[in-house]
Amino acid sequence: MSSRIARCAIAAALCVVSGIAAHGRSVVDPDKAGLDLPFAVAISHDRIPLSSADLKESRVGQLLYRGGLQIESPDARFGGWSGLIVSSDGRRMLSQSDEAHWFIADIVYDESGNLTGIDNPQLADMDNLDGKPMAGKEGDAEGLAALTSKGGDGPVLVSFERNHRVWRYDLTRGPDPQPVSMPDAIKTLDSNSGLEGLTMLKPHSLLAIAETGQAANGDMPAWLVTYDGKDAGVHYGALSVKPHAPYEISDAAMSPDGRDLYLLERHYFGPLGGVIIAVRRVDASTVKPGARLEGEEIAKFTMHENIDNMEGLALRRDAAGHTLLYMISDDNYNHLLQRTVLLMFEVVR
Repeated sequence: MSSRIARCAIAAALCVVSGIAAHGRSVVDPDKAGLDLPFAVAISHDRIPLSSADLKESRVGQLLYRGGLQIESPDARFGGWSGLIVSSDGRRMLSQSDEAHWFIADIVYDESGNLTGIDNPQLADMDNLDGKPMAGKEGDAEGLAALTSKGGDGPVLVSFERNHRVWRYDLTRGPDPQPVSMPDAIKTLDSNSGLEGLTMLKPHSLLAIAETGQAANGDMPAWLVTYDGKDAGVHYGALSVKPHAPYEISDAAMSPDGRDLYLLERHYFGPLGGVIIAVRRVDASTVKPGARLEGEEIAKFTMHENIDNMEGLALRRDAAGHTLLYMISDDNYNHLLQRTVLLMFEVVR
């Protein structure tokens, strides 16, 4: 996350109580957990409209609202969610926090396929290379990418900032990570503006994008890295993302058909101005070494909508062929002024 957001709380308006359509609570018995995780977590979730100020609002740009949740937990480890994977069937989600925790849950929908809740929530600590849980910003995890169609139930890659690196995890096989070879150039990124965007462009091709403009021309540096899961050696090409003022990159995800790269962006104006969010779409065929990516803005969210510091992005396709887009927020563990929200949209053109 950007240093501005780290230093300051998002506007007090973020804590305005949202309109609530339904309320749910979920607690899991650890003995019945589907994965070998250390602990389950109690949560509560409230359904929220797209806008509490205008309950009839149902669309922002090319994104049609399909449901949203405000999620809370008494567990102090819950929060800071900075990445998101949703399974191809939409049933499971995985997120990671910037203080080294995993969040896994089942996603619940109504008969129309709209997001209505989550169930079977589980938390786990993220281990370091020594097999020990990381503490605080030692595990400042920002980007998350699935390596296979299994989504979070298979191997995933995680990018960390401050000590810039990418590690491979597979929670179905064990908690211990494996380091992934990356270009030496990532070590020169600003400490608190590392690889926020992380996604598999195609099999064996990883795309990593820095949060802020750090190239000589103000572009966000990016790299295409060959990774086949064995990590025999690093082969990469450098490229960049043209700034979309005034935003910073907070995540990246590929469309289910592989045709488009989606960029999640946000900008914090300060205690009075709050935060704005944008979604940018880039033709995936243009993502090549040496390219300067730009794309088009397809949606812009302001404090009029029920947003927060949106940092995680995921896409999938439903049985009817609709492209569905999910976003999750990082509350910076500032539970007084910020929220964890999970939002779902259908991409319409």
